[in-house]
Amino acid sequence: MSKKQKGRSTPAGLGPVVKPASALPTKPLQPLATPSENDDLSDPECPFELIRFDKRVKITLGAFVALFVLFVLFKWHYVSLPMWNTLLPDGSPATRGLVAGTPKRIRMDDYAVGAPWILSNALNGYPLENEAIGGLKSPMLTVPVKHPVAFFKIGSWGMFLPDLDRAYAWMYDTSPFVLLVGAFLFFLLVTRNDYWLSLTGTLTLLLSSGTVRWSFIPANMIGYSCAAFVAAVYLLYERKPLRLAIAALLLVWLVCAYALILYPPYQLPMAYLFGLALVGYVINNRRNLFPLKSVLLKIGLLAGAAVLAGLMLAPFFSDIQETLKAVTSTVYPGQRSETGGTGFIANWYSEYYSWFFSDEVFPKSWLNICELSHYLNFAPVIIPLTGVLFVLNRKVDWMLVAVSVFVLFMWVWIEVGFGQGLAKASLMSMVPTRRAQIPMGVGGIVLLILYLNAIKNSTIRDTYKHVPVWGNVLAIVGVIGFVVYTAYVNVNDSDGLIKPYQTFVPVVFFSLLNILLIFTLPIRYRASIFCAGLLIFLLPNLKANPLSKGVSPITENAFYKTVRQLVEQDPQARWLVNGNQFITYMVTATGAKQITGVKYLPDRKHIFSVLDPQMKRDSAYNRYAHVTNQSYIDGKDSVILVNQYEDGYVIAMDPCSPRMKKLNVKYQVFDHQPQPVEVRCMKSIATLGSLTIYQVNP
Repeated sequence: MSKKQKGRSTPAGLGPVVKPASALPTKPLQPLATPSENDDLSDPECPFELIRFDKRVKITLGAFVALFVLFVLFKWHYVSLPMWNTLLPDGSPATRGLVAGTPKRIRMDDYAVGAPWILSNALNGYPLENEAIGGLKSPMLTVPVKHPVAFFKIGSWGMFLPDLDRAYAWMYDTSPFVLLVGAFLFFLLVTRNDYWLSLTGTLTLLLSSGTVRWSFIPANMIGYSCAAFVAAVYLLYERKPLRLAIAALLLVWLVCAYALILYPPYQLPMAYLFGLALVGYVINNRRNLFPLKSVLLKIGLLAGAAVLAGLMLAPFFSDIQETLKAVTSTVYPGQRSETGGTGFIANWYSEYYSWFFSDEVFPKSWLNICELSHYLNFAPVIIPLTGVLFVLNRKVDWMLVAVSVFVLFMWVWIEVGFGQGLAKASLMSMVPTRRAQIPMGVGGIVLLILYLNAIKNSTIRDTYKHVPVWGNVLAIVGVIGFVVYTAYVNVNDSDGLIKPYQTFVPVVFFSLLNILLIFTLPIRYRASIFCAGLLIFLLPNLKANPLSKGVSPITENAFYKTVRQLVEQDPQARWLVNGNQFITYMVTATGAKQITGVKYLPDRKHIFSVLDPQMKRDSAYNRYAHVTNQSYIDGKDSVILVNQYEDGYVIAMDPCSPRMKKLNVKYQVFDHQPQPVEVRCMKSIATLGSLTIYQVNP
């Protein structure tokens, strides 16, 4: 108080008044922001909080569940099964089994390989062995089977449904469902319950080309990784014993479910990504880590859950030991060893221009629309800005650092490569670079959401006051220069498909989005504008797959019905297809035993012990392969096995060879008019257009 004020009397009513204590809370002078509105939630000094399951979050999770149930009830899925209406036409409408959209021929791994395998095993009662799929216990690694391991495979639970259509829909619809739930919870946790940012991150992962164009194959791996991260955090930070027990059980289940997908090219990098992210999260929140006295309880619960899982999985590993050894010993893909450095199929920035491409229109050098697809890349802007953020804010966000390290690690693997020793030690030798771009892209989206969350708090927003105008101008020029460079790269890489003038709109659009990431610019509604633009750009990807219904394009096909009837009459008889590979796939779908078709492993015990008893041509068929047969009659009962592609070989032999009786081949299909000598030992029993089914004479 100044000297002038010291002697003044205080006017009545203006002096401090002591009020009696009240049990009611006093009314604040300013309205308090709700937690979801508080921009300082990402600040490490804010009160620590796990996921807040408020009404809005519960409604969203309920909507995900309702959407999944709706799709299963209506038998809807996103697999291009209606392609069969044109691949093997029988006079039925081309729209059979199609609800909306256009079937995509490129996704034959789903409709031509996966679907027939699934139907074959379902029609045979979900056995552990099925030679139509491959040798040994191939079904245990590829399709739903009746085995305790199904407890860890949510997609297999559909086999308990009463009909094949819904069982099939269940299997495929679980992948996007797992991503929606897992990613939403993950982003809620790492953004400290920023609802809209979490929902945007979830939808971005779901709708990105790298997820959609691969028929959501990466989706369940992304979802399991996110959910395992959440369970691990709850195990570390939760204090209530019951919740700890649930977290321990859930974490072990998720890790087992993730591991049993058995696709290292995606799984290994994603394990690195979420492992690094977890380390960063723990460092950021180290002050709130569990008290030391609860360590033994948490370890005990986790160990107990692991023991339970081990007891359930022990029979599985015992059953597949021989099969796993055979898989890892195949020429393709088991003996594959990578060192990286081959680059992207397209380039790191091709997703900026993805509207120019479709399953039928793409640069020839980019293989196909699936191989070139990945995720929008903002890392070249975010990573330098993260460094600036540290310089100005003097605080390290260790999650941002950890995920940035992962993205750079993957970039080095794809573009530069590792030495053979490092590749094997890091297990990256099992990750082809063209597959690595998917987990790298996932890391880029996680980095984006973490960064948007980091720059939203008020202390960071005020940093623009300390940055000179020329600094912001330089940043804007740098961002625009980067986006122009992406256009230059894609024009040069696209084999003339993209013309320079066509890149104007994408360059302007992504320049604006990337400028929004410059946190030193005082932009209102920055995150809202960015998220809206991001989702608007990705929405067209919804058309990447059709909306299909059931499996009727296969099961109602006239050829399928004819073959299925014969299989039911003689289920032990073997089949052989002479000609088109798609016919072999359809025969597989009927549940028939078949020498041709797609084989996960060669069946040495039943088939090649007869065709190649001395294993002279082992290198031709010791692989995952599409198998076809051609007539070859030389009077010597010769069998020729020729490796056509990395994943395909041809059997050439006499259709009436004595080996056929040893193999119990009773039915053969020809997609052409055979010569009399080819069918001298059999009779025609059915003709459907150009297809003829022959039965071997007794």
